[in-house]
Amino acid sequence: MRFIDDKMQNVLKTRKHITPNQNKTLPIGTIQTVKTIFEELHLPPVLDDLKHCGHSLSNLVMGLVSYKLTDDLSVINCHKWMNNNSLLLQELHLEPFGKDALYRGLKTIGENRHSILHHLLFTLKNEFDVGLDMVFMDWTSTHFEAQPTDLIKYGYSRDHRPDRPQVTIGVAQDQRSQIPIGLTIQPGNINDQTHFKHTYHQIKSGLRTGSTLVFDAGATGIPNLDLLVSDNMKYLSRMKLNTSDVKKHLKNFSKDKWTRVVTGNKKEEVHGKKIVFPSRKKYLYFSQTLHDDIMKNRRNRLEQDYDEAVTLRKTIETGKKPRKKYRNSNQFINTSISYMFPLKGISRNEAIHRALQESITGKEGFFALISNKDFSVHEALRFYREKDGVEKLFNSMKNEIKLRPTRVWKREEIYGSILIVFLAQLVVSLLRYKHTSLRRVSTKFIMQSLKNFALTILVGTNGRKKRVFSNFDWINRLIFCGKPPG
Repeated sequence: MRFIDDKMQNVLKTRKHITPNQNKTLPIGTIQTVKTIFEELHLPPVLDDLKHCGHSLSNLVMGLVSYKLTDDLSVINCHKWMNNNSLLLQELHLEPFGKDALYRGLKTIGENRHSILHHLLFTLKNEFDVGLDMVFMDWTSTHFEAQPTDLIKYGYSRDHRPDRPQVTIGVAQDQRSQIPIGLTIQPGNINDQTHFKHTYHQIKSGLRTGSTLVFDAGATGIPNLDLLVSDNMKYLSRMKLNTSDVKKHLKNFSKDKWTRVVTGNKKEEVHGKKIVFPSRKKYLYFSQTLHDDIMKNRRNRLEQDYDEAVTLRKTIETGKKPRKKYRNSNQFINTSISYMFPLKGISRNEAIHRALQESITGKEGFFALISNKDFSVHEALRFYREKDGVEKLFNSMKNEIKLRPTRVWKREEIYGSILIVFLAQLVVSLLRYKHTSLRRVSTKFIMQSLKNFALTILVGTNGRKKRVFSNFDWINRLIFCGKPPG
């Protein structure tokens, strides 16, 4: 909408009235943010020291990270995105280059990922006041549409794709700042107990004596716990309930005898008990919500099983063959299968209720934590639940920044590609750390706001250029102008 001769124009001019000009517009928000964060982390000299000829590695990496936070299609499309815009090349201080430069860049940072991550760890610790007093650790996987290699292997899939080979990824995150501080990449068949050692040794040099590491039950094992104790570290982890727990504590559970745990949710009812051993403390908890959910899900499953049994019974009584999953499908094995229906003669609800009672183990609704640090039952549960921040980090990396598809297949390039995702997440996490108003804003909205923020270069009739910034919203106004919302 504009005014022309005191008349308001509220429609776009037609093609006959649009005059071509030399004005240029560049989405500047993402690139400028990445450049600023990289400079604050002192990354450019570290990266450029890894490559002494040709195009600047730091500028290529900044371009890759900016593209990851913008479109994220492929390395080839990133090459087109950068080279088809002269203003973008100018902003990154690059000359036109071939796509192989990006692949070589990924390979270089992949080969040198440990030195890069070591630099980041100590920069965050020394200049961003990331204390590392408590560190959360977790592991995930990402699958590939490719043939298995010495790195891409079949294993337990967190992507629910057991039919695809994968790599496993470990991340460490500082508890107070919620900033990722460590990244490890291992073959797809490595379990959490083994991967734990790689992640721990990567961040160990930045930890202080007595730092607390919080991780899940998958990495809990005597060798790992002994390793932490020998290094004078503290740990807090979930552990499986054993028979002794059931007999001594769970069997005689009473809400009146256990401590009511303050969780911050008035509707949640959790009771805890602390058991002290010479070298560790065990924390037993009972959650009424967890108990009810387990029993509800188990009953739903039993209802399905009962209906399935009724259908199977009718099939057999009519002389038909049962479905293949109830029969042996191996042509070289001849077996005789019989089916028993012991619940005949009682109603559906009675049968399901009886089966539900028989399925009870005494562990429903209970869980246990273990630590060599003296927490209260309230503190132990609160800190363990805060580990959910790493899972949110994985969700951001996988579903918003887009960890996959990786679109590279060589080992070092895979390392480099995953490191680019980690650096992109680090940029977003540092924005949240610097601006408290962004703490609860999703990665998607931060990325969109940065992508919208644009620079337009207006070229006058005399050739004079004028720079105009546009598409402000409360997020990019906060990031670039320091103005909080409201």
